[in-house]
Amino acid sequence: MIGRTYTLLCLFLLTIMTVGCSAGNANSIQRIALLAPFEGRYSEIGYDAYYSARLAIKEHGDDSIELLAIDDGGSSASAAERAKALSADPLVKVAIILGSHAAQPEAQKAFGELPVIIVGQWQAKPTSKNIYMLASNQLASVLTPFDHTLNVNEAAELQSPVVGGEVFALMQFPLLSKNTEKITIASSASLPDADFRQRYLSTGQYVPDPGLLATLSYDATTIAINALKSNTPNQQIALETYNGINGSIHFVDGYWVEAPINYYRYNSEGKLTPEDPPVK
Repeated sequence: MIGRTYTLLCLFLLTIMTVGCSAGNANSIQRIALLAPFEGRYSEIGYDAYYSARLAIKEHGDDSIELLAIDDGGSSASAAERAKALSADPLVKVAIILGSHAAQPEAQKAFGELPVIIVGQWQAKPTSKNIYMLASNQLASVLTPFDHTLNVNEAAELQSPVVGGEVFALMQFPLLSKNTEKITIASSASLPDADFRQRYLSTGQYVPDPGLLATLSYDATTIAINALKSNTPNQQIALETYNGINGSIHFVDGYWVEAPINYYRYNSEGKLTPEDPPVK
């Protein structure tokens, strides 16, 4: 009974937290869900994706599409509960997820048959045929292995040279670390260019600068929008080839085929700059 009550509460929260209400016919509304951290230490991940998704929907110009942004709750268990609630919303047709909690197998499975796009690597793997990872499947082989998922404080305290993932690319990282010169970041994301940054910042009055995952989040949202045009969005995502900001995107076995691996370092101002691949 408690579990059912919690799920119903989640569904109620999903209803009142819908972002960007549509002016279209209620019967034609379709939702793209965004499950990511929006509170606490990692909120910049969620908002980076939120402003990018909002930009993609705005530029697409279809007022029947709603963006439903939900906080992951700060744990894998809460992310799985919220994923289950999202899968029960009949208006949600595609989900986009970011962050180590939402990308865990429990949350992936809780989405059921709903198509899910994971933006970034997060030390995760697709668990079923409806999960699509917007990152290279080769990233795991180039990132420095750790025995657990590092939080940003642990990452900032590392003293030895490291090739890190999304946590190392957070804007707060160079403020916490005294050893950024030893950090290389590997990602399938491209840095936002001046045009994207201008369009991104134009979506609101107090929008912060886009982070590394902003362009991938934009591409993920556009893929989701294209999928909504089909009666079988999961099949549409699986078969589509999308030419986006980050290159040509096509999925096989849940992974982005021939996805790029880009390398970045922090400059003296704490900004990410492109870097050649590290010498092994």
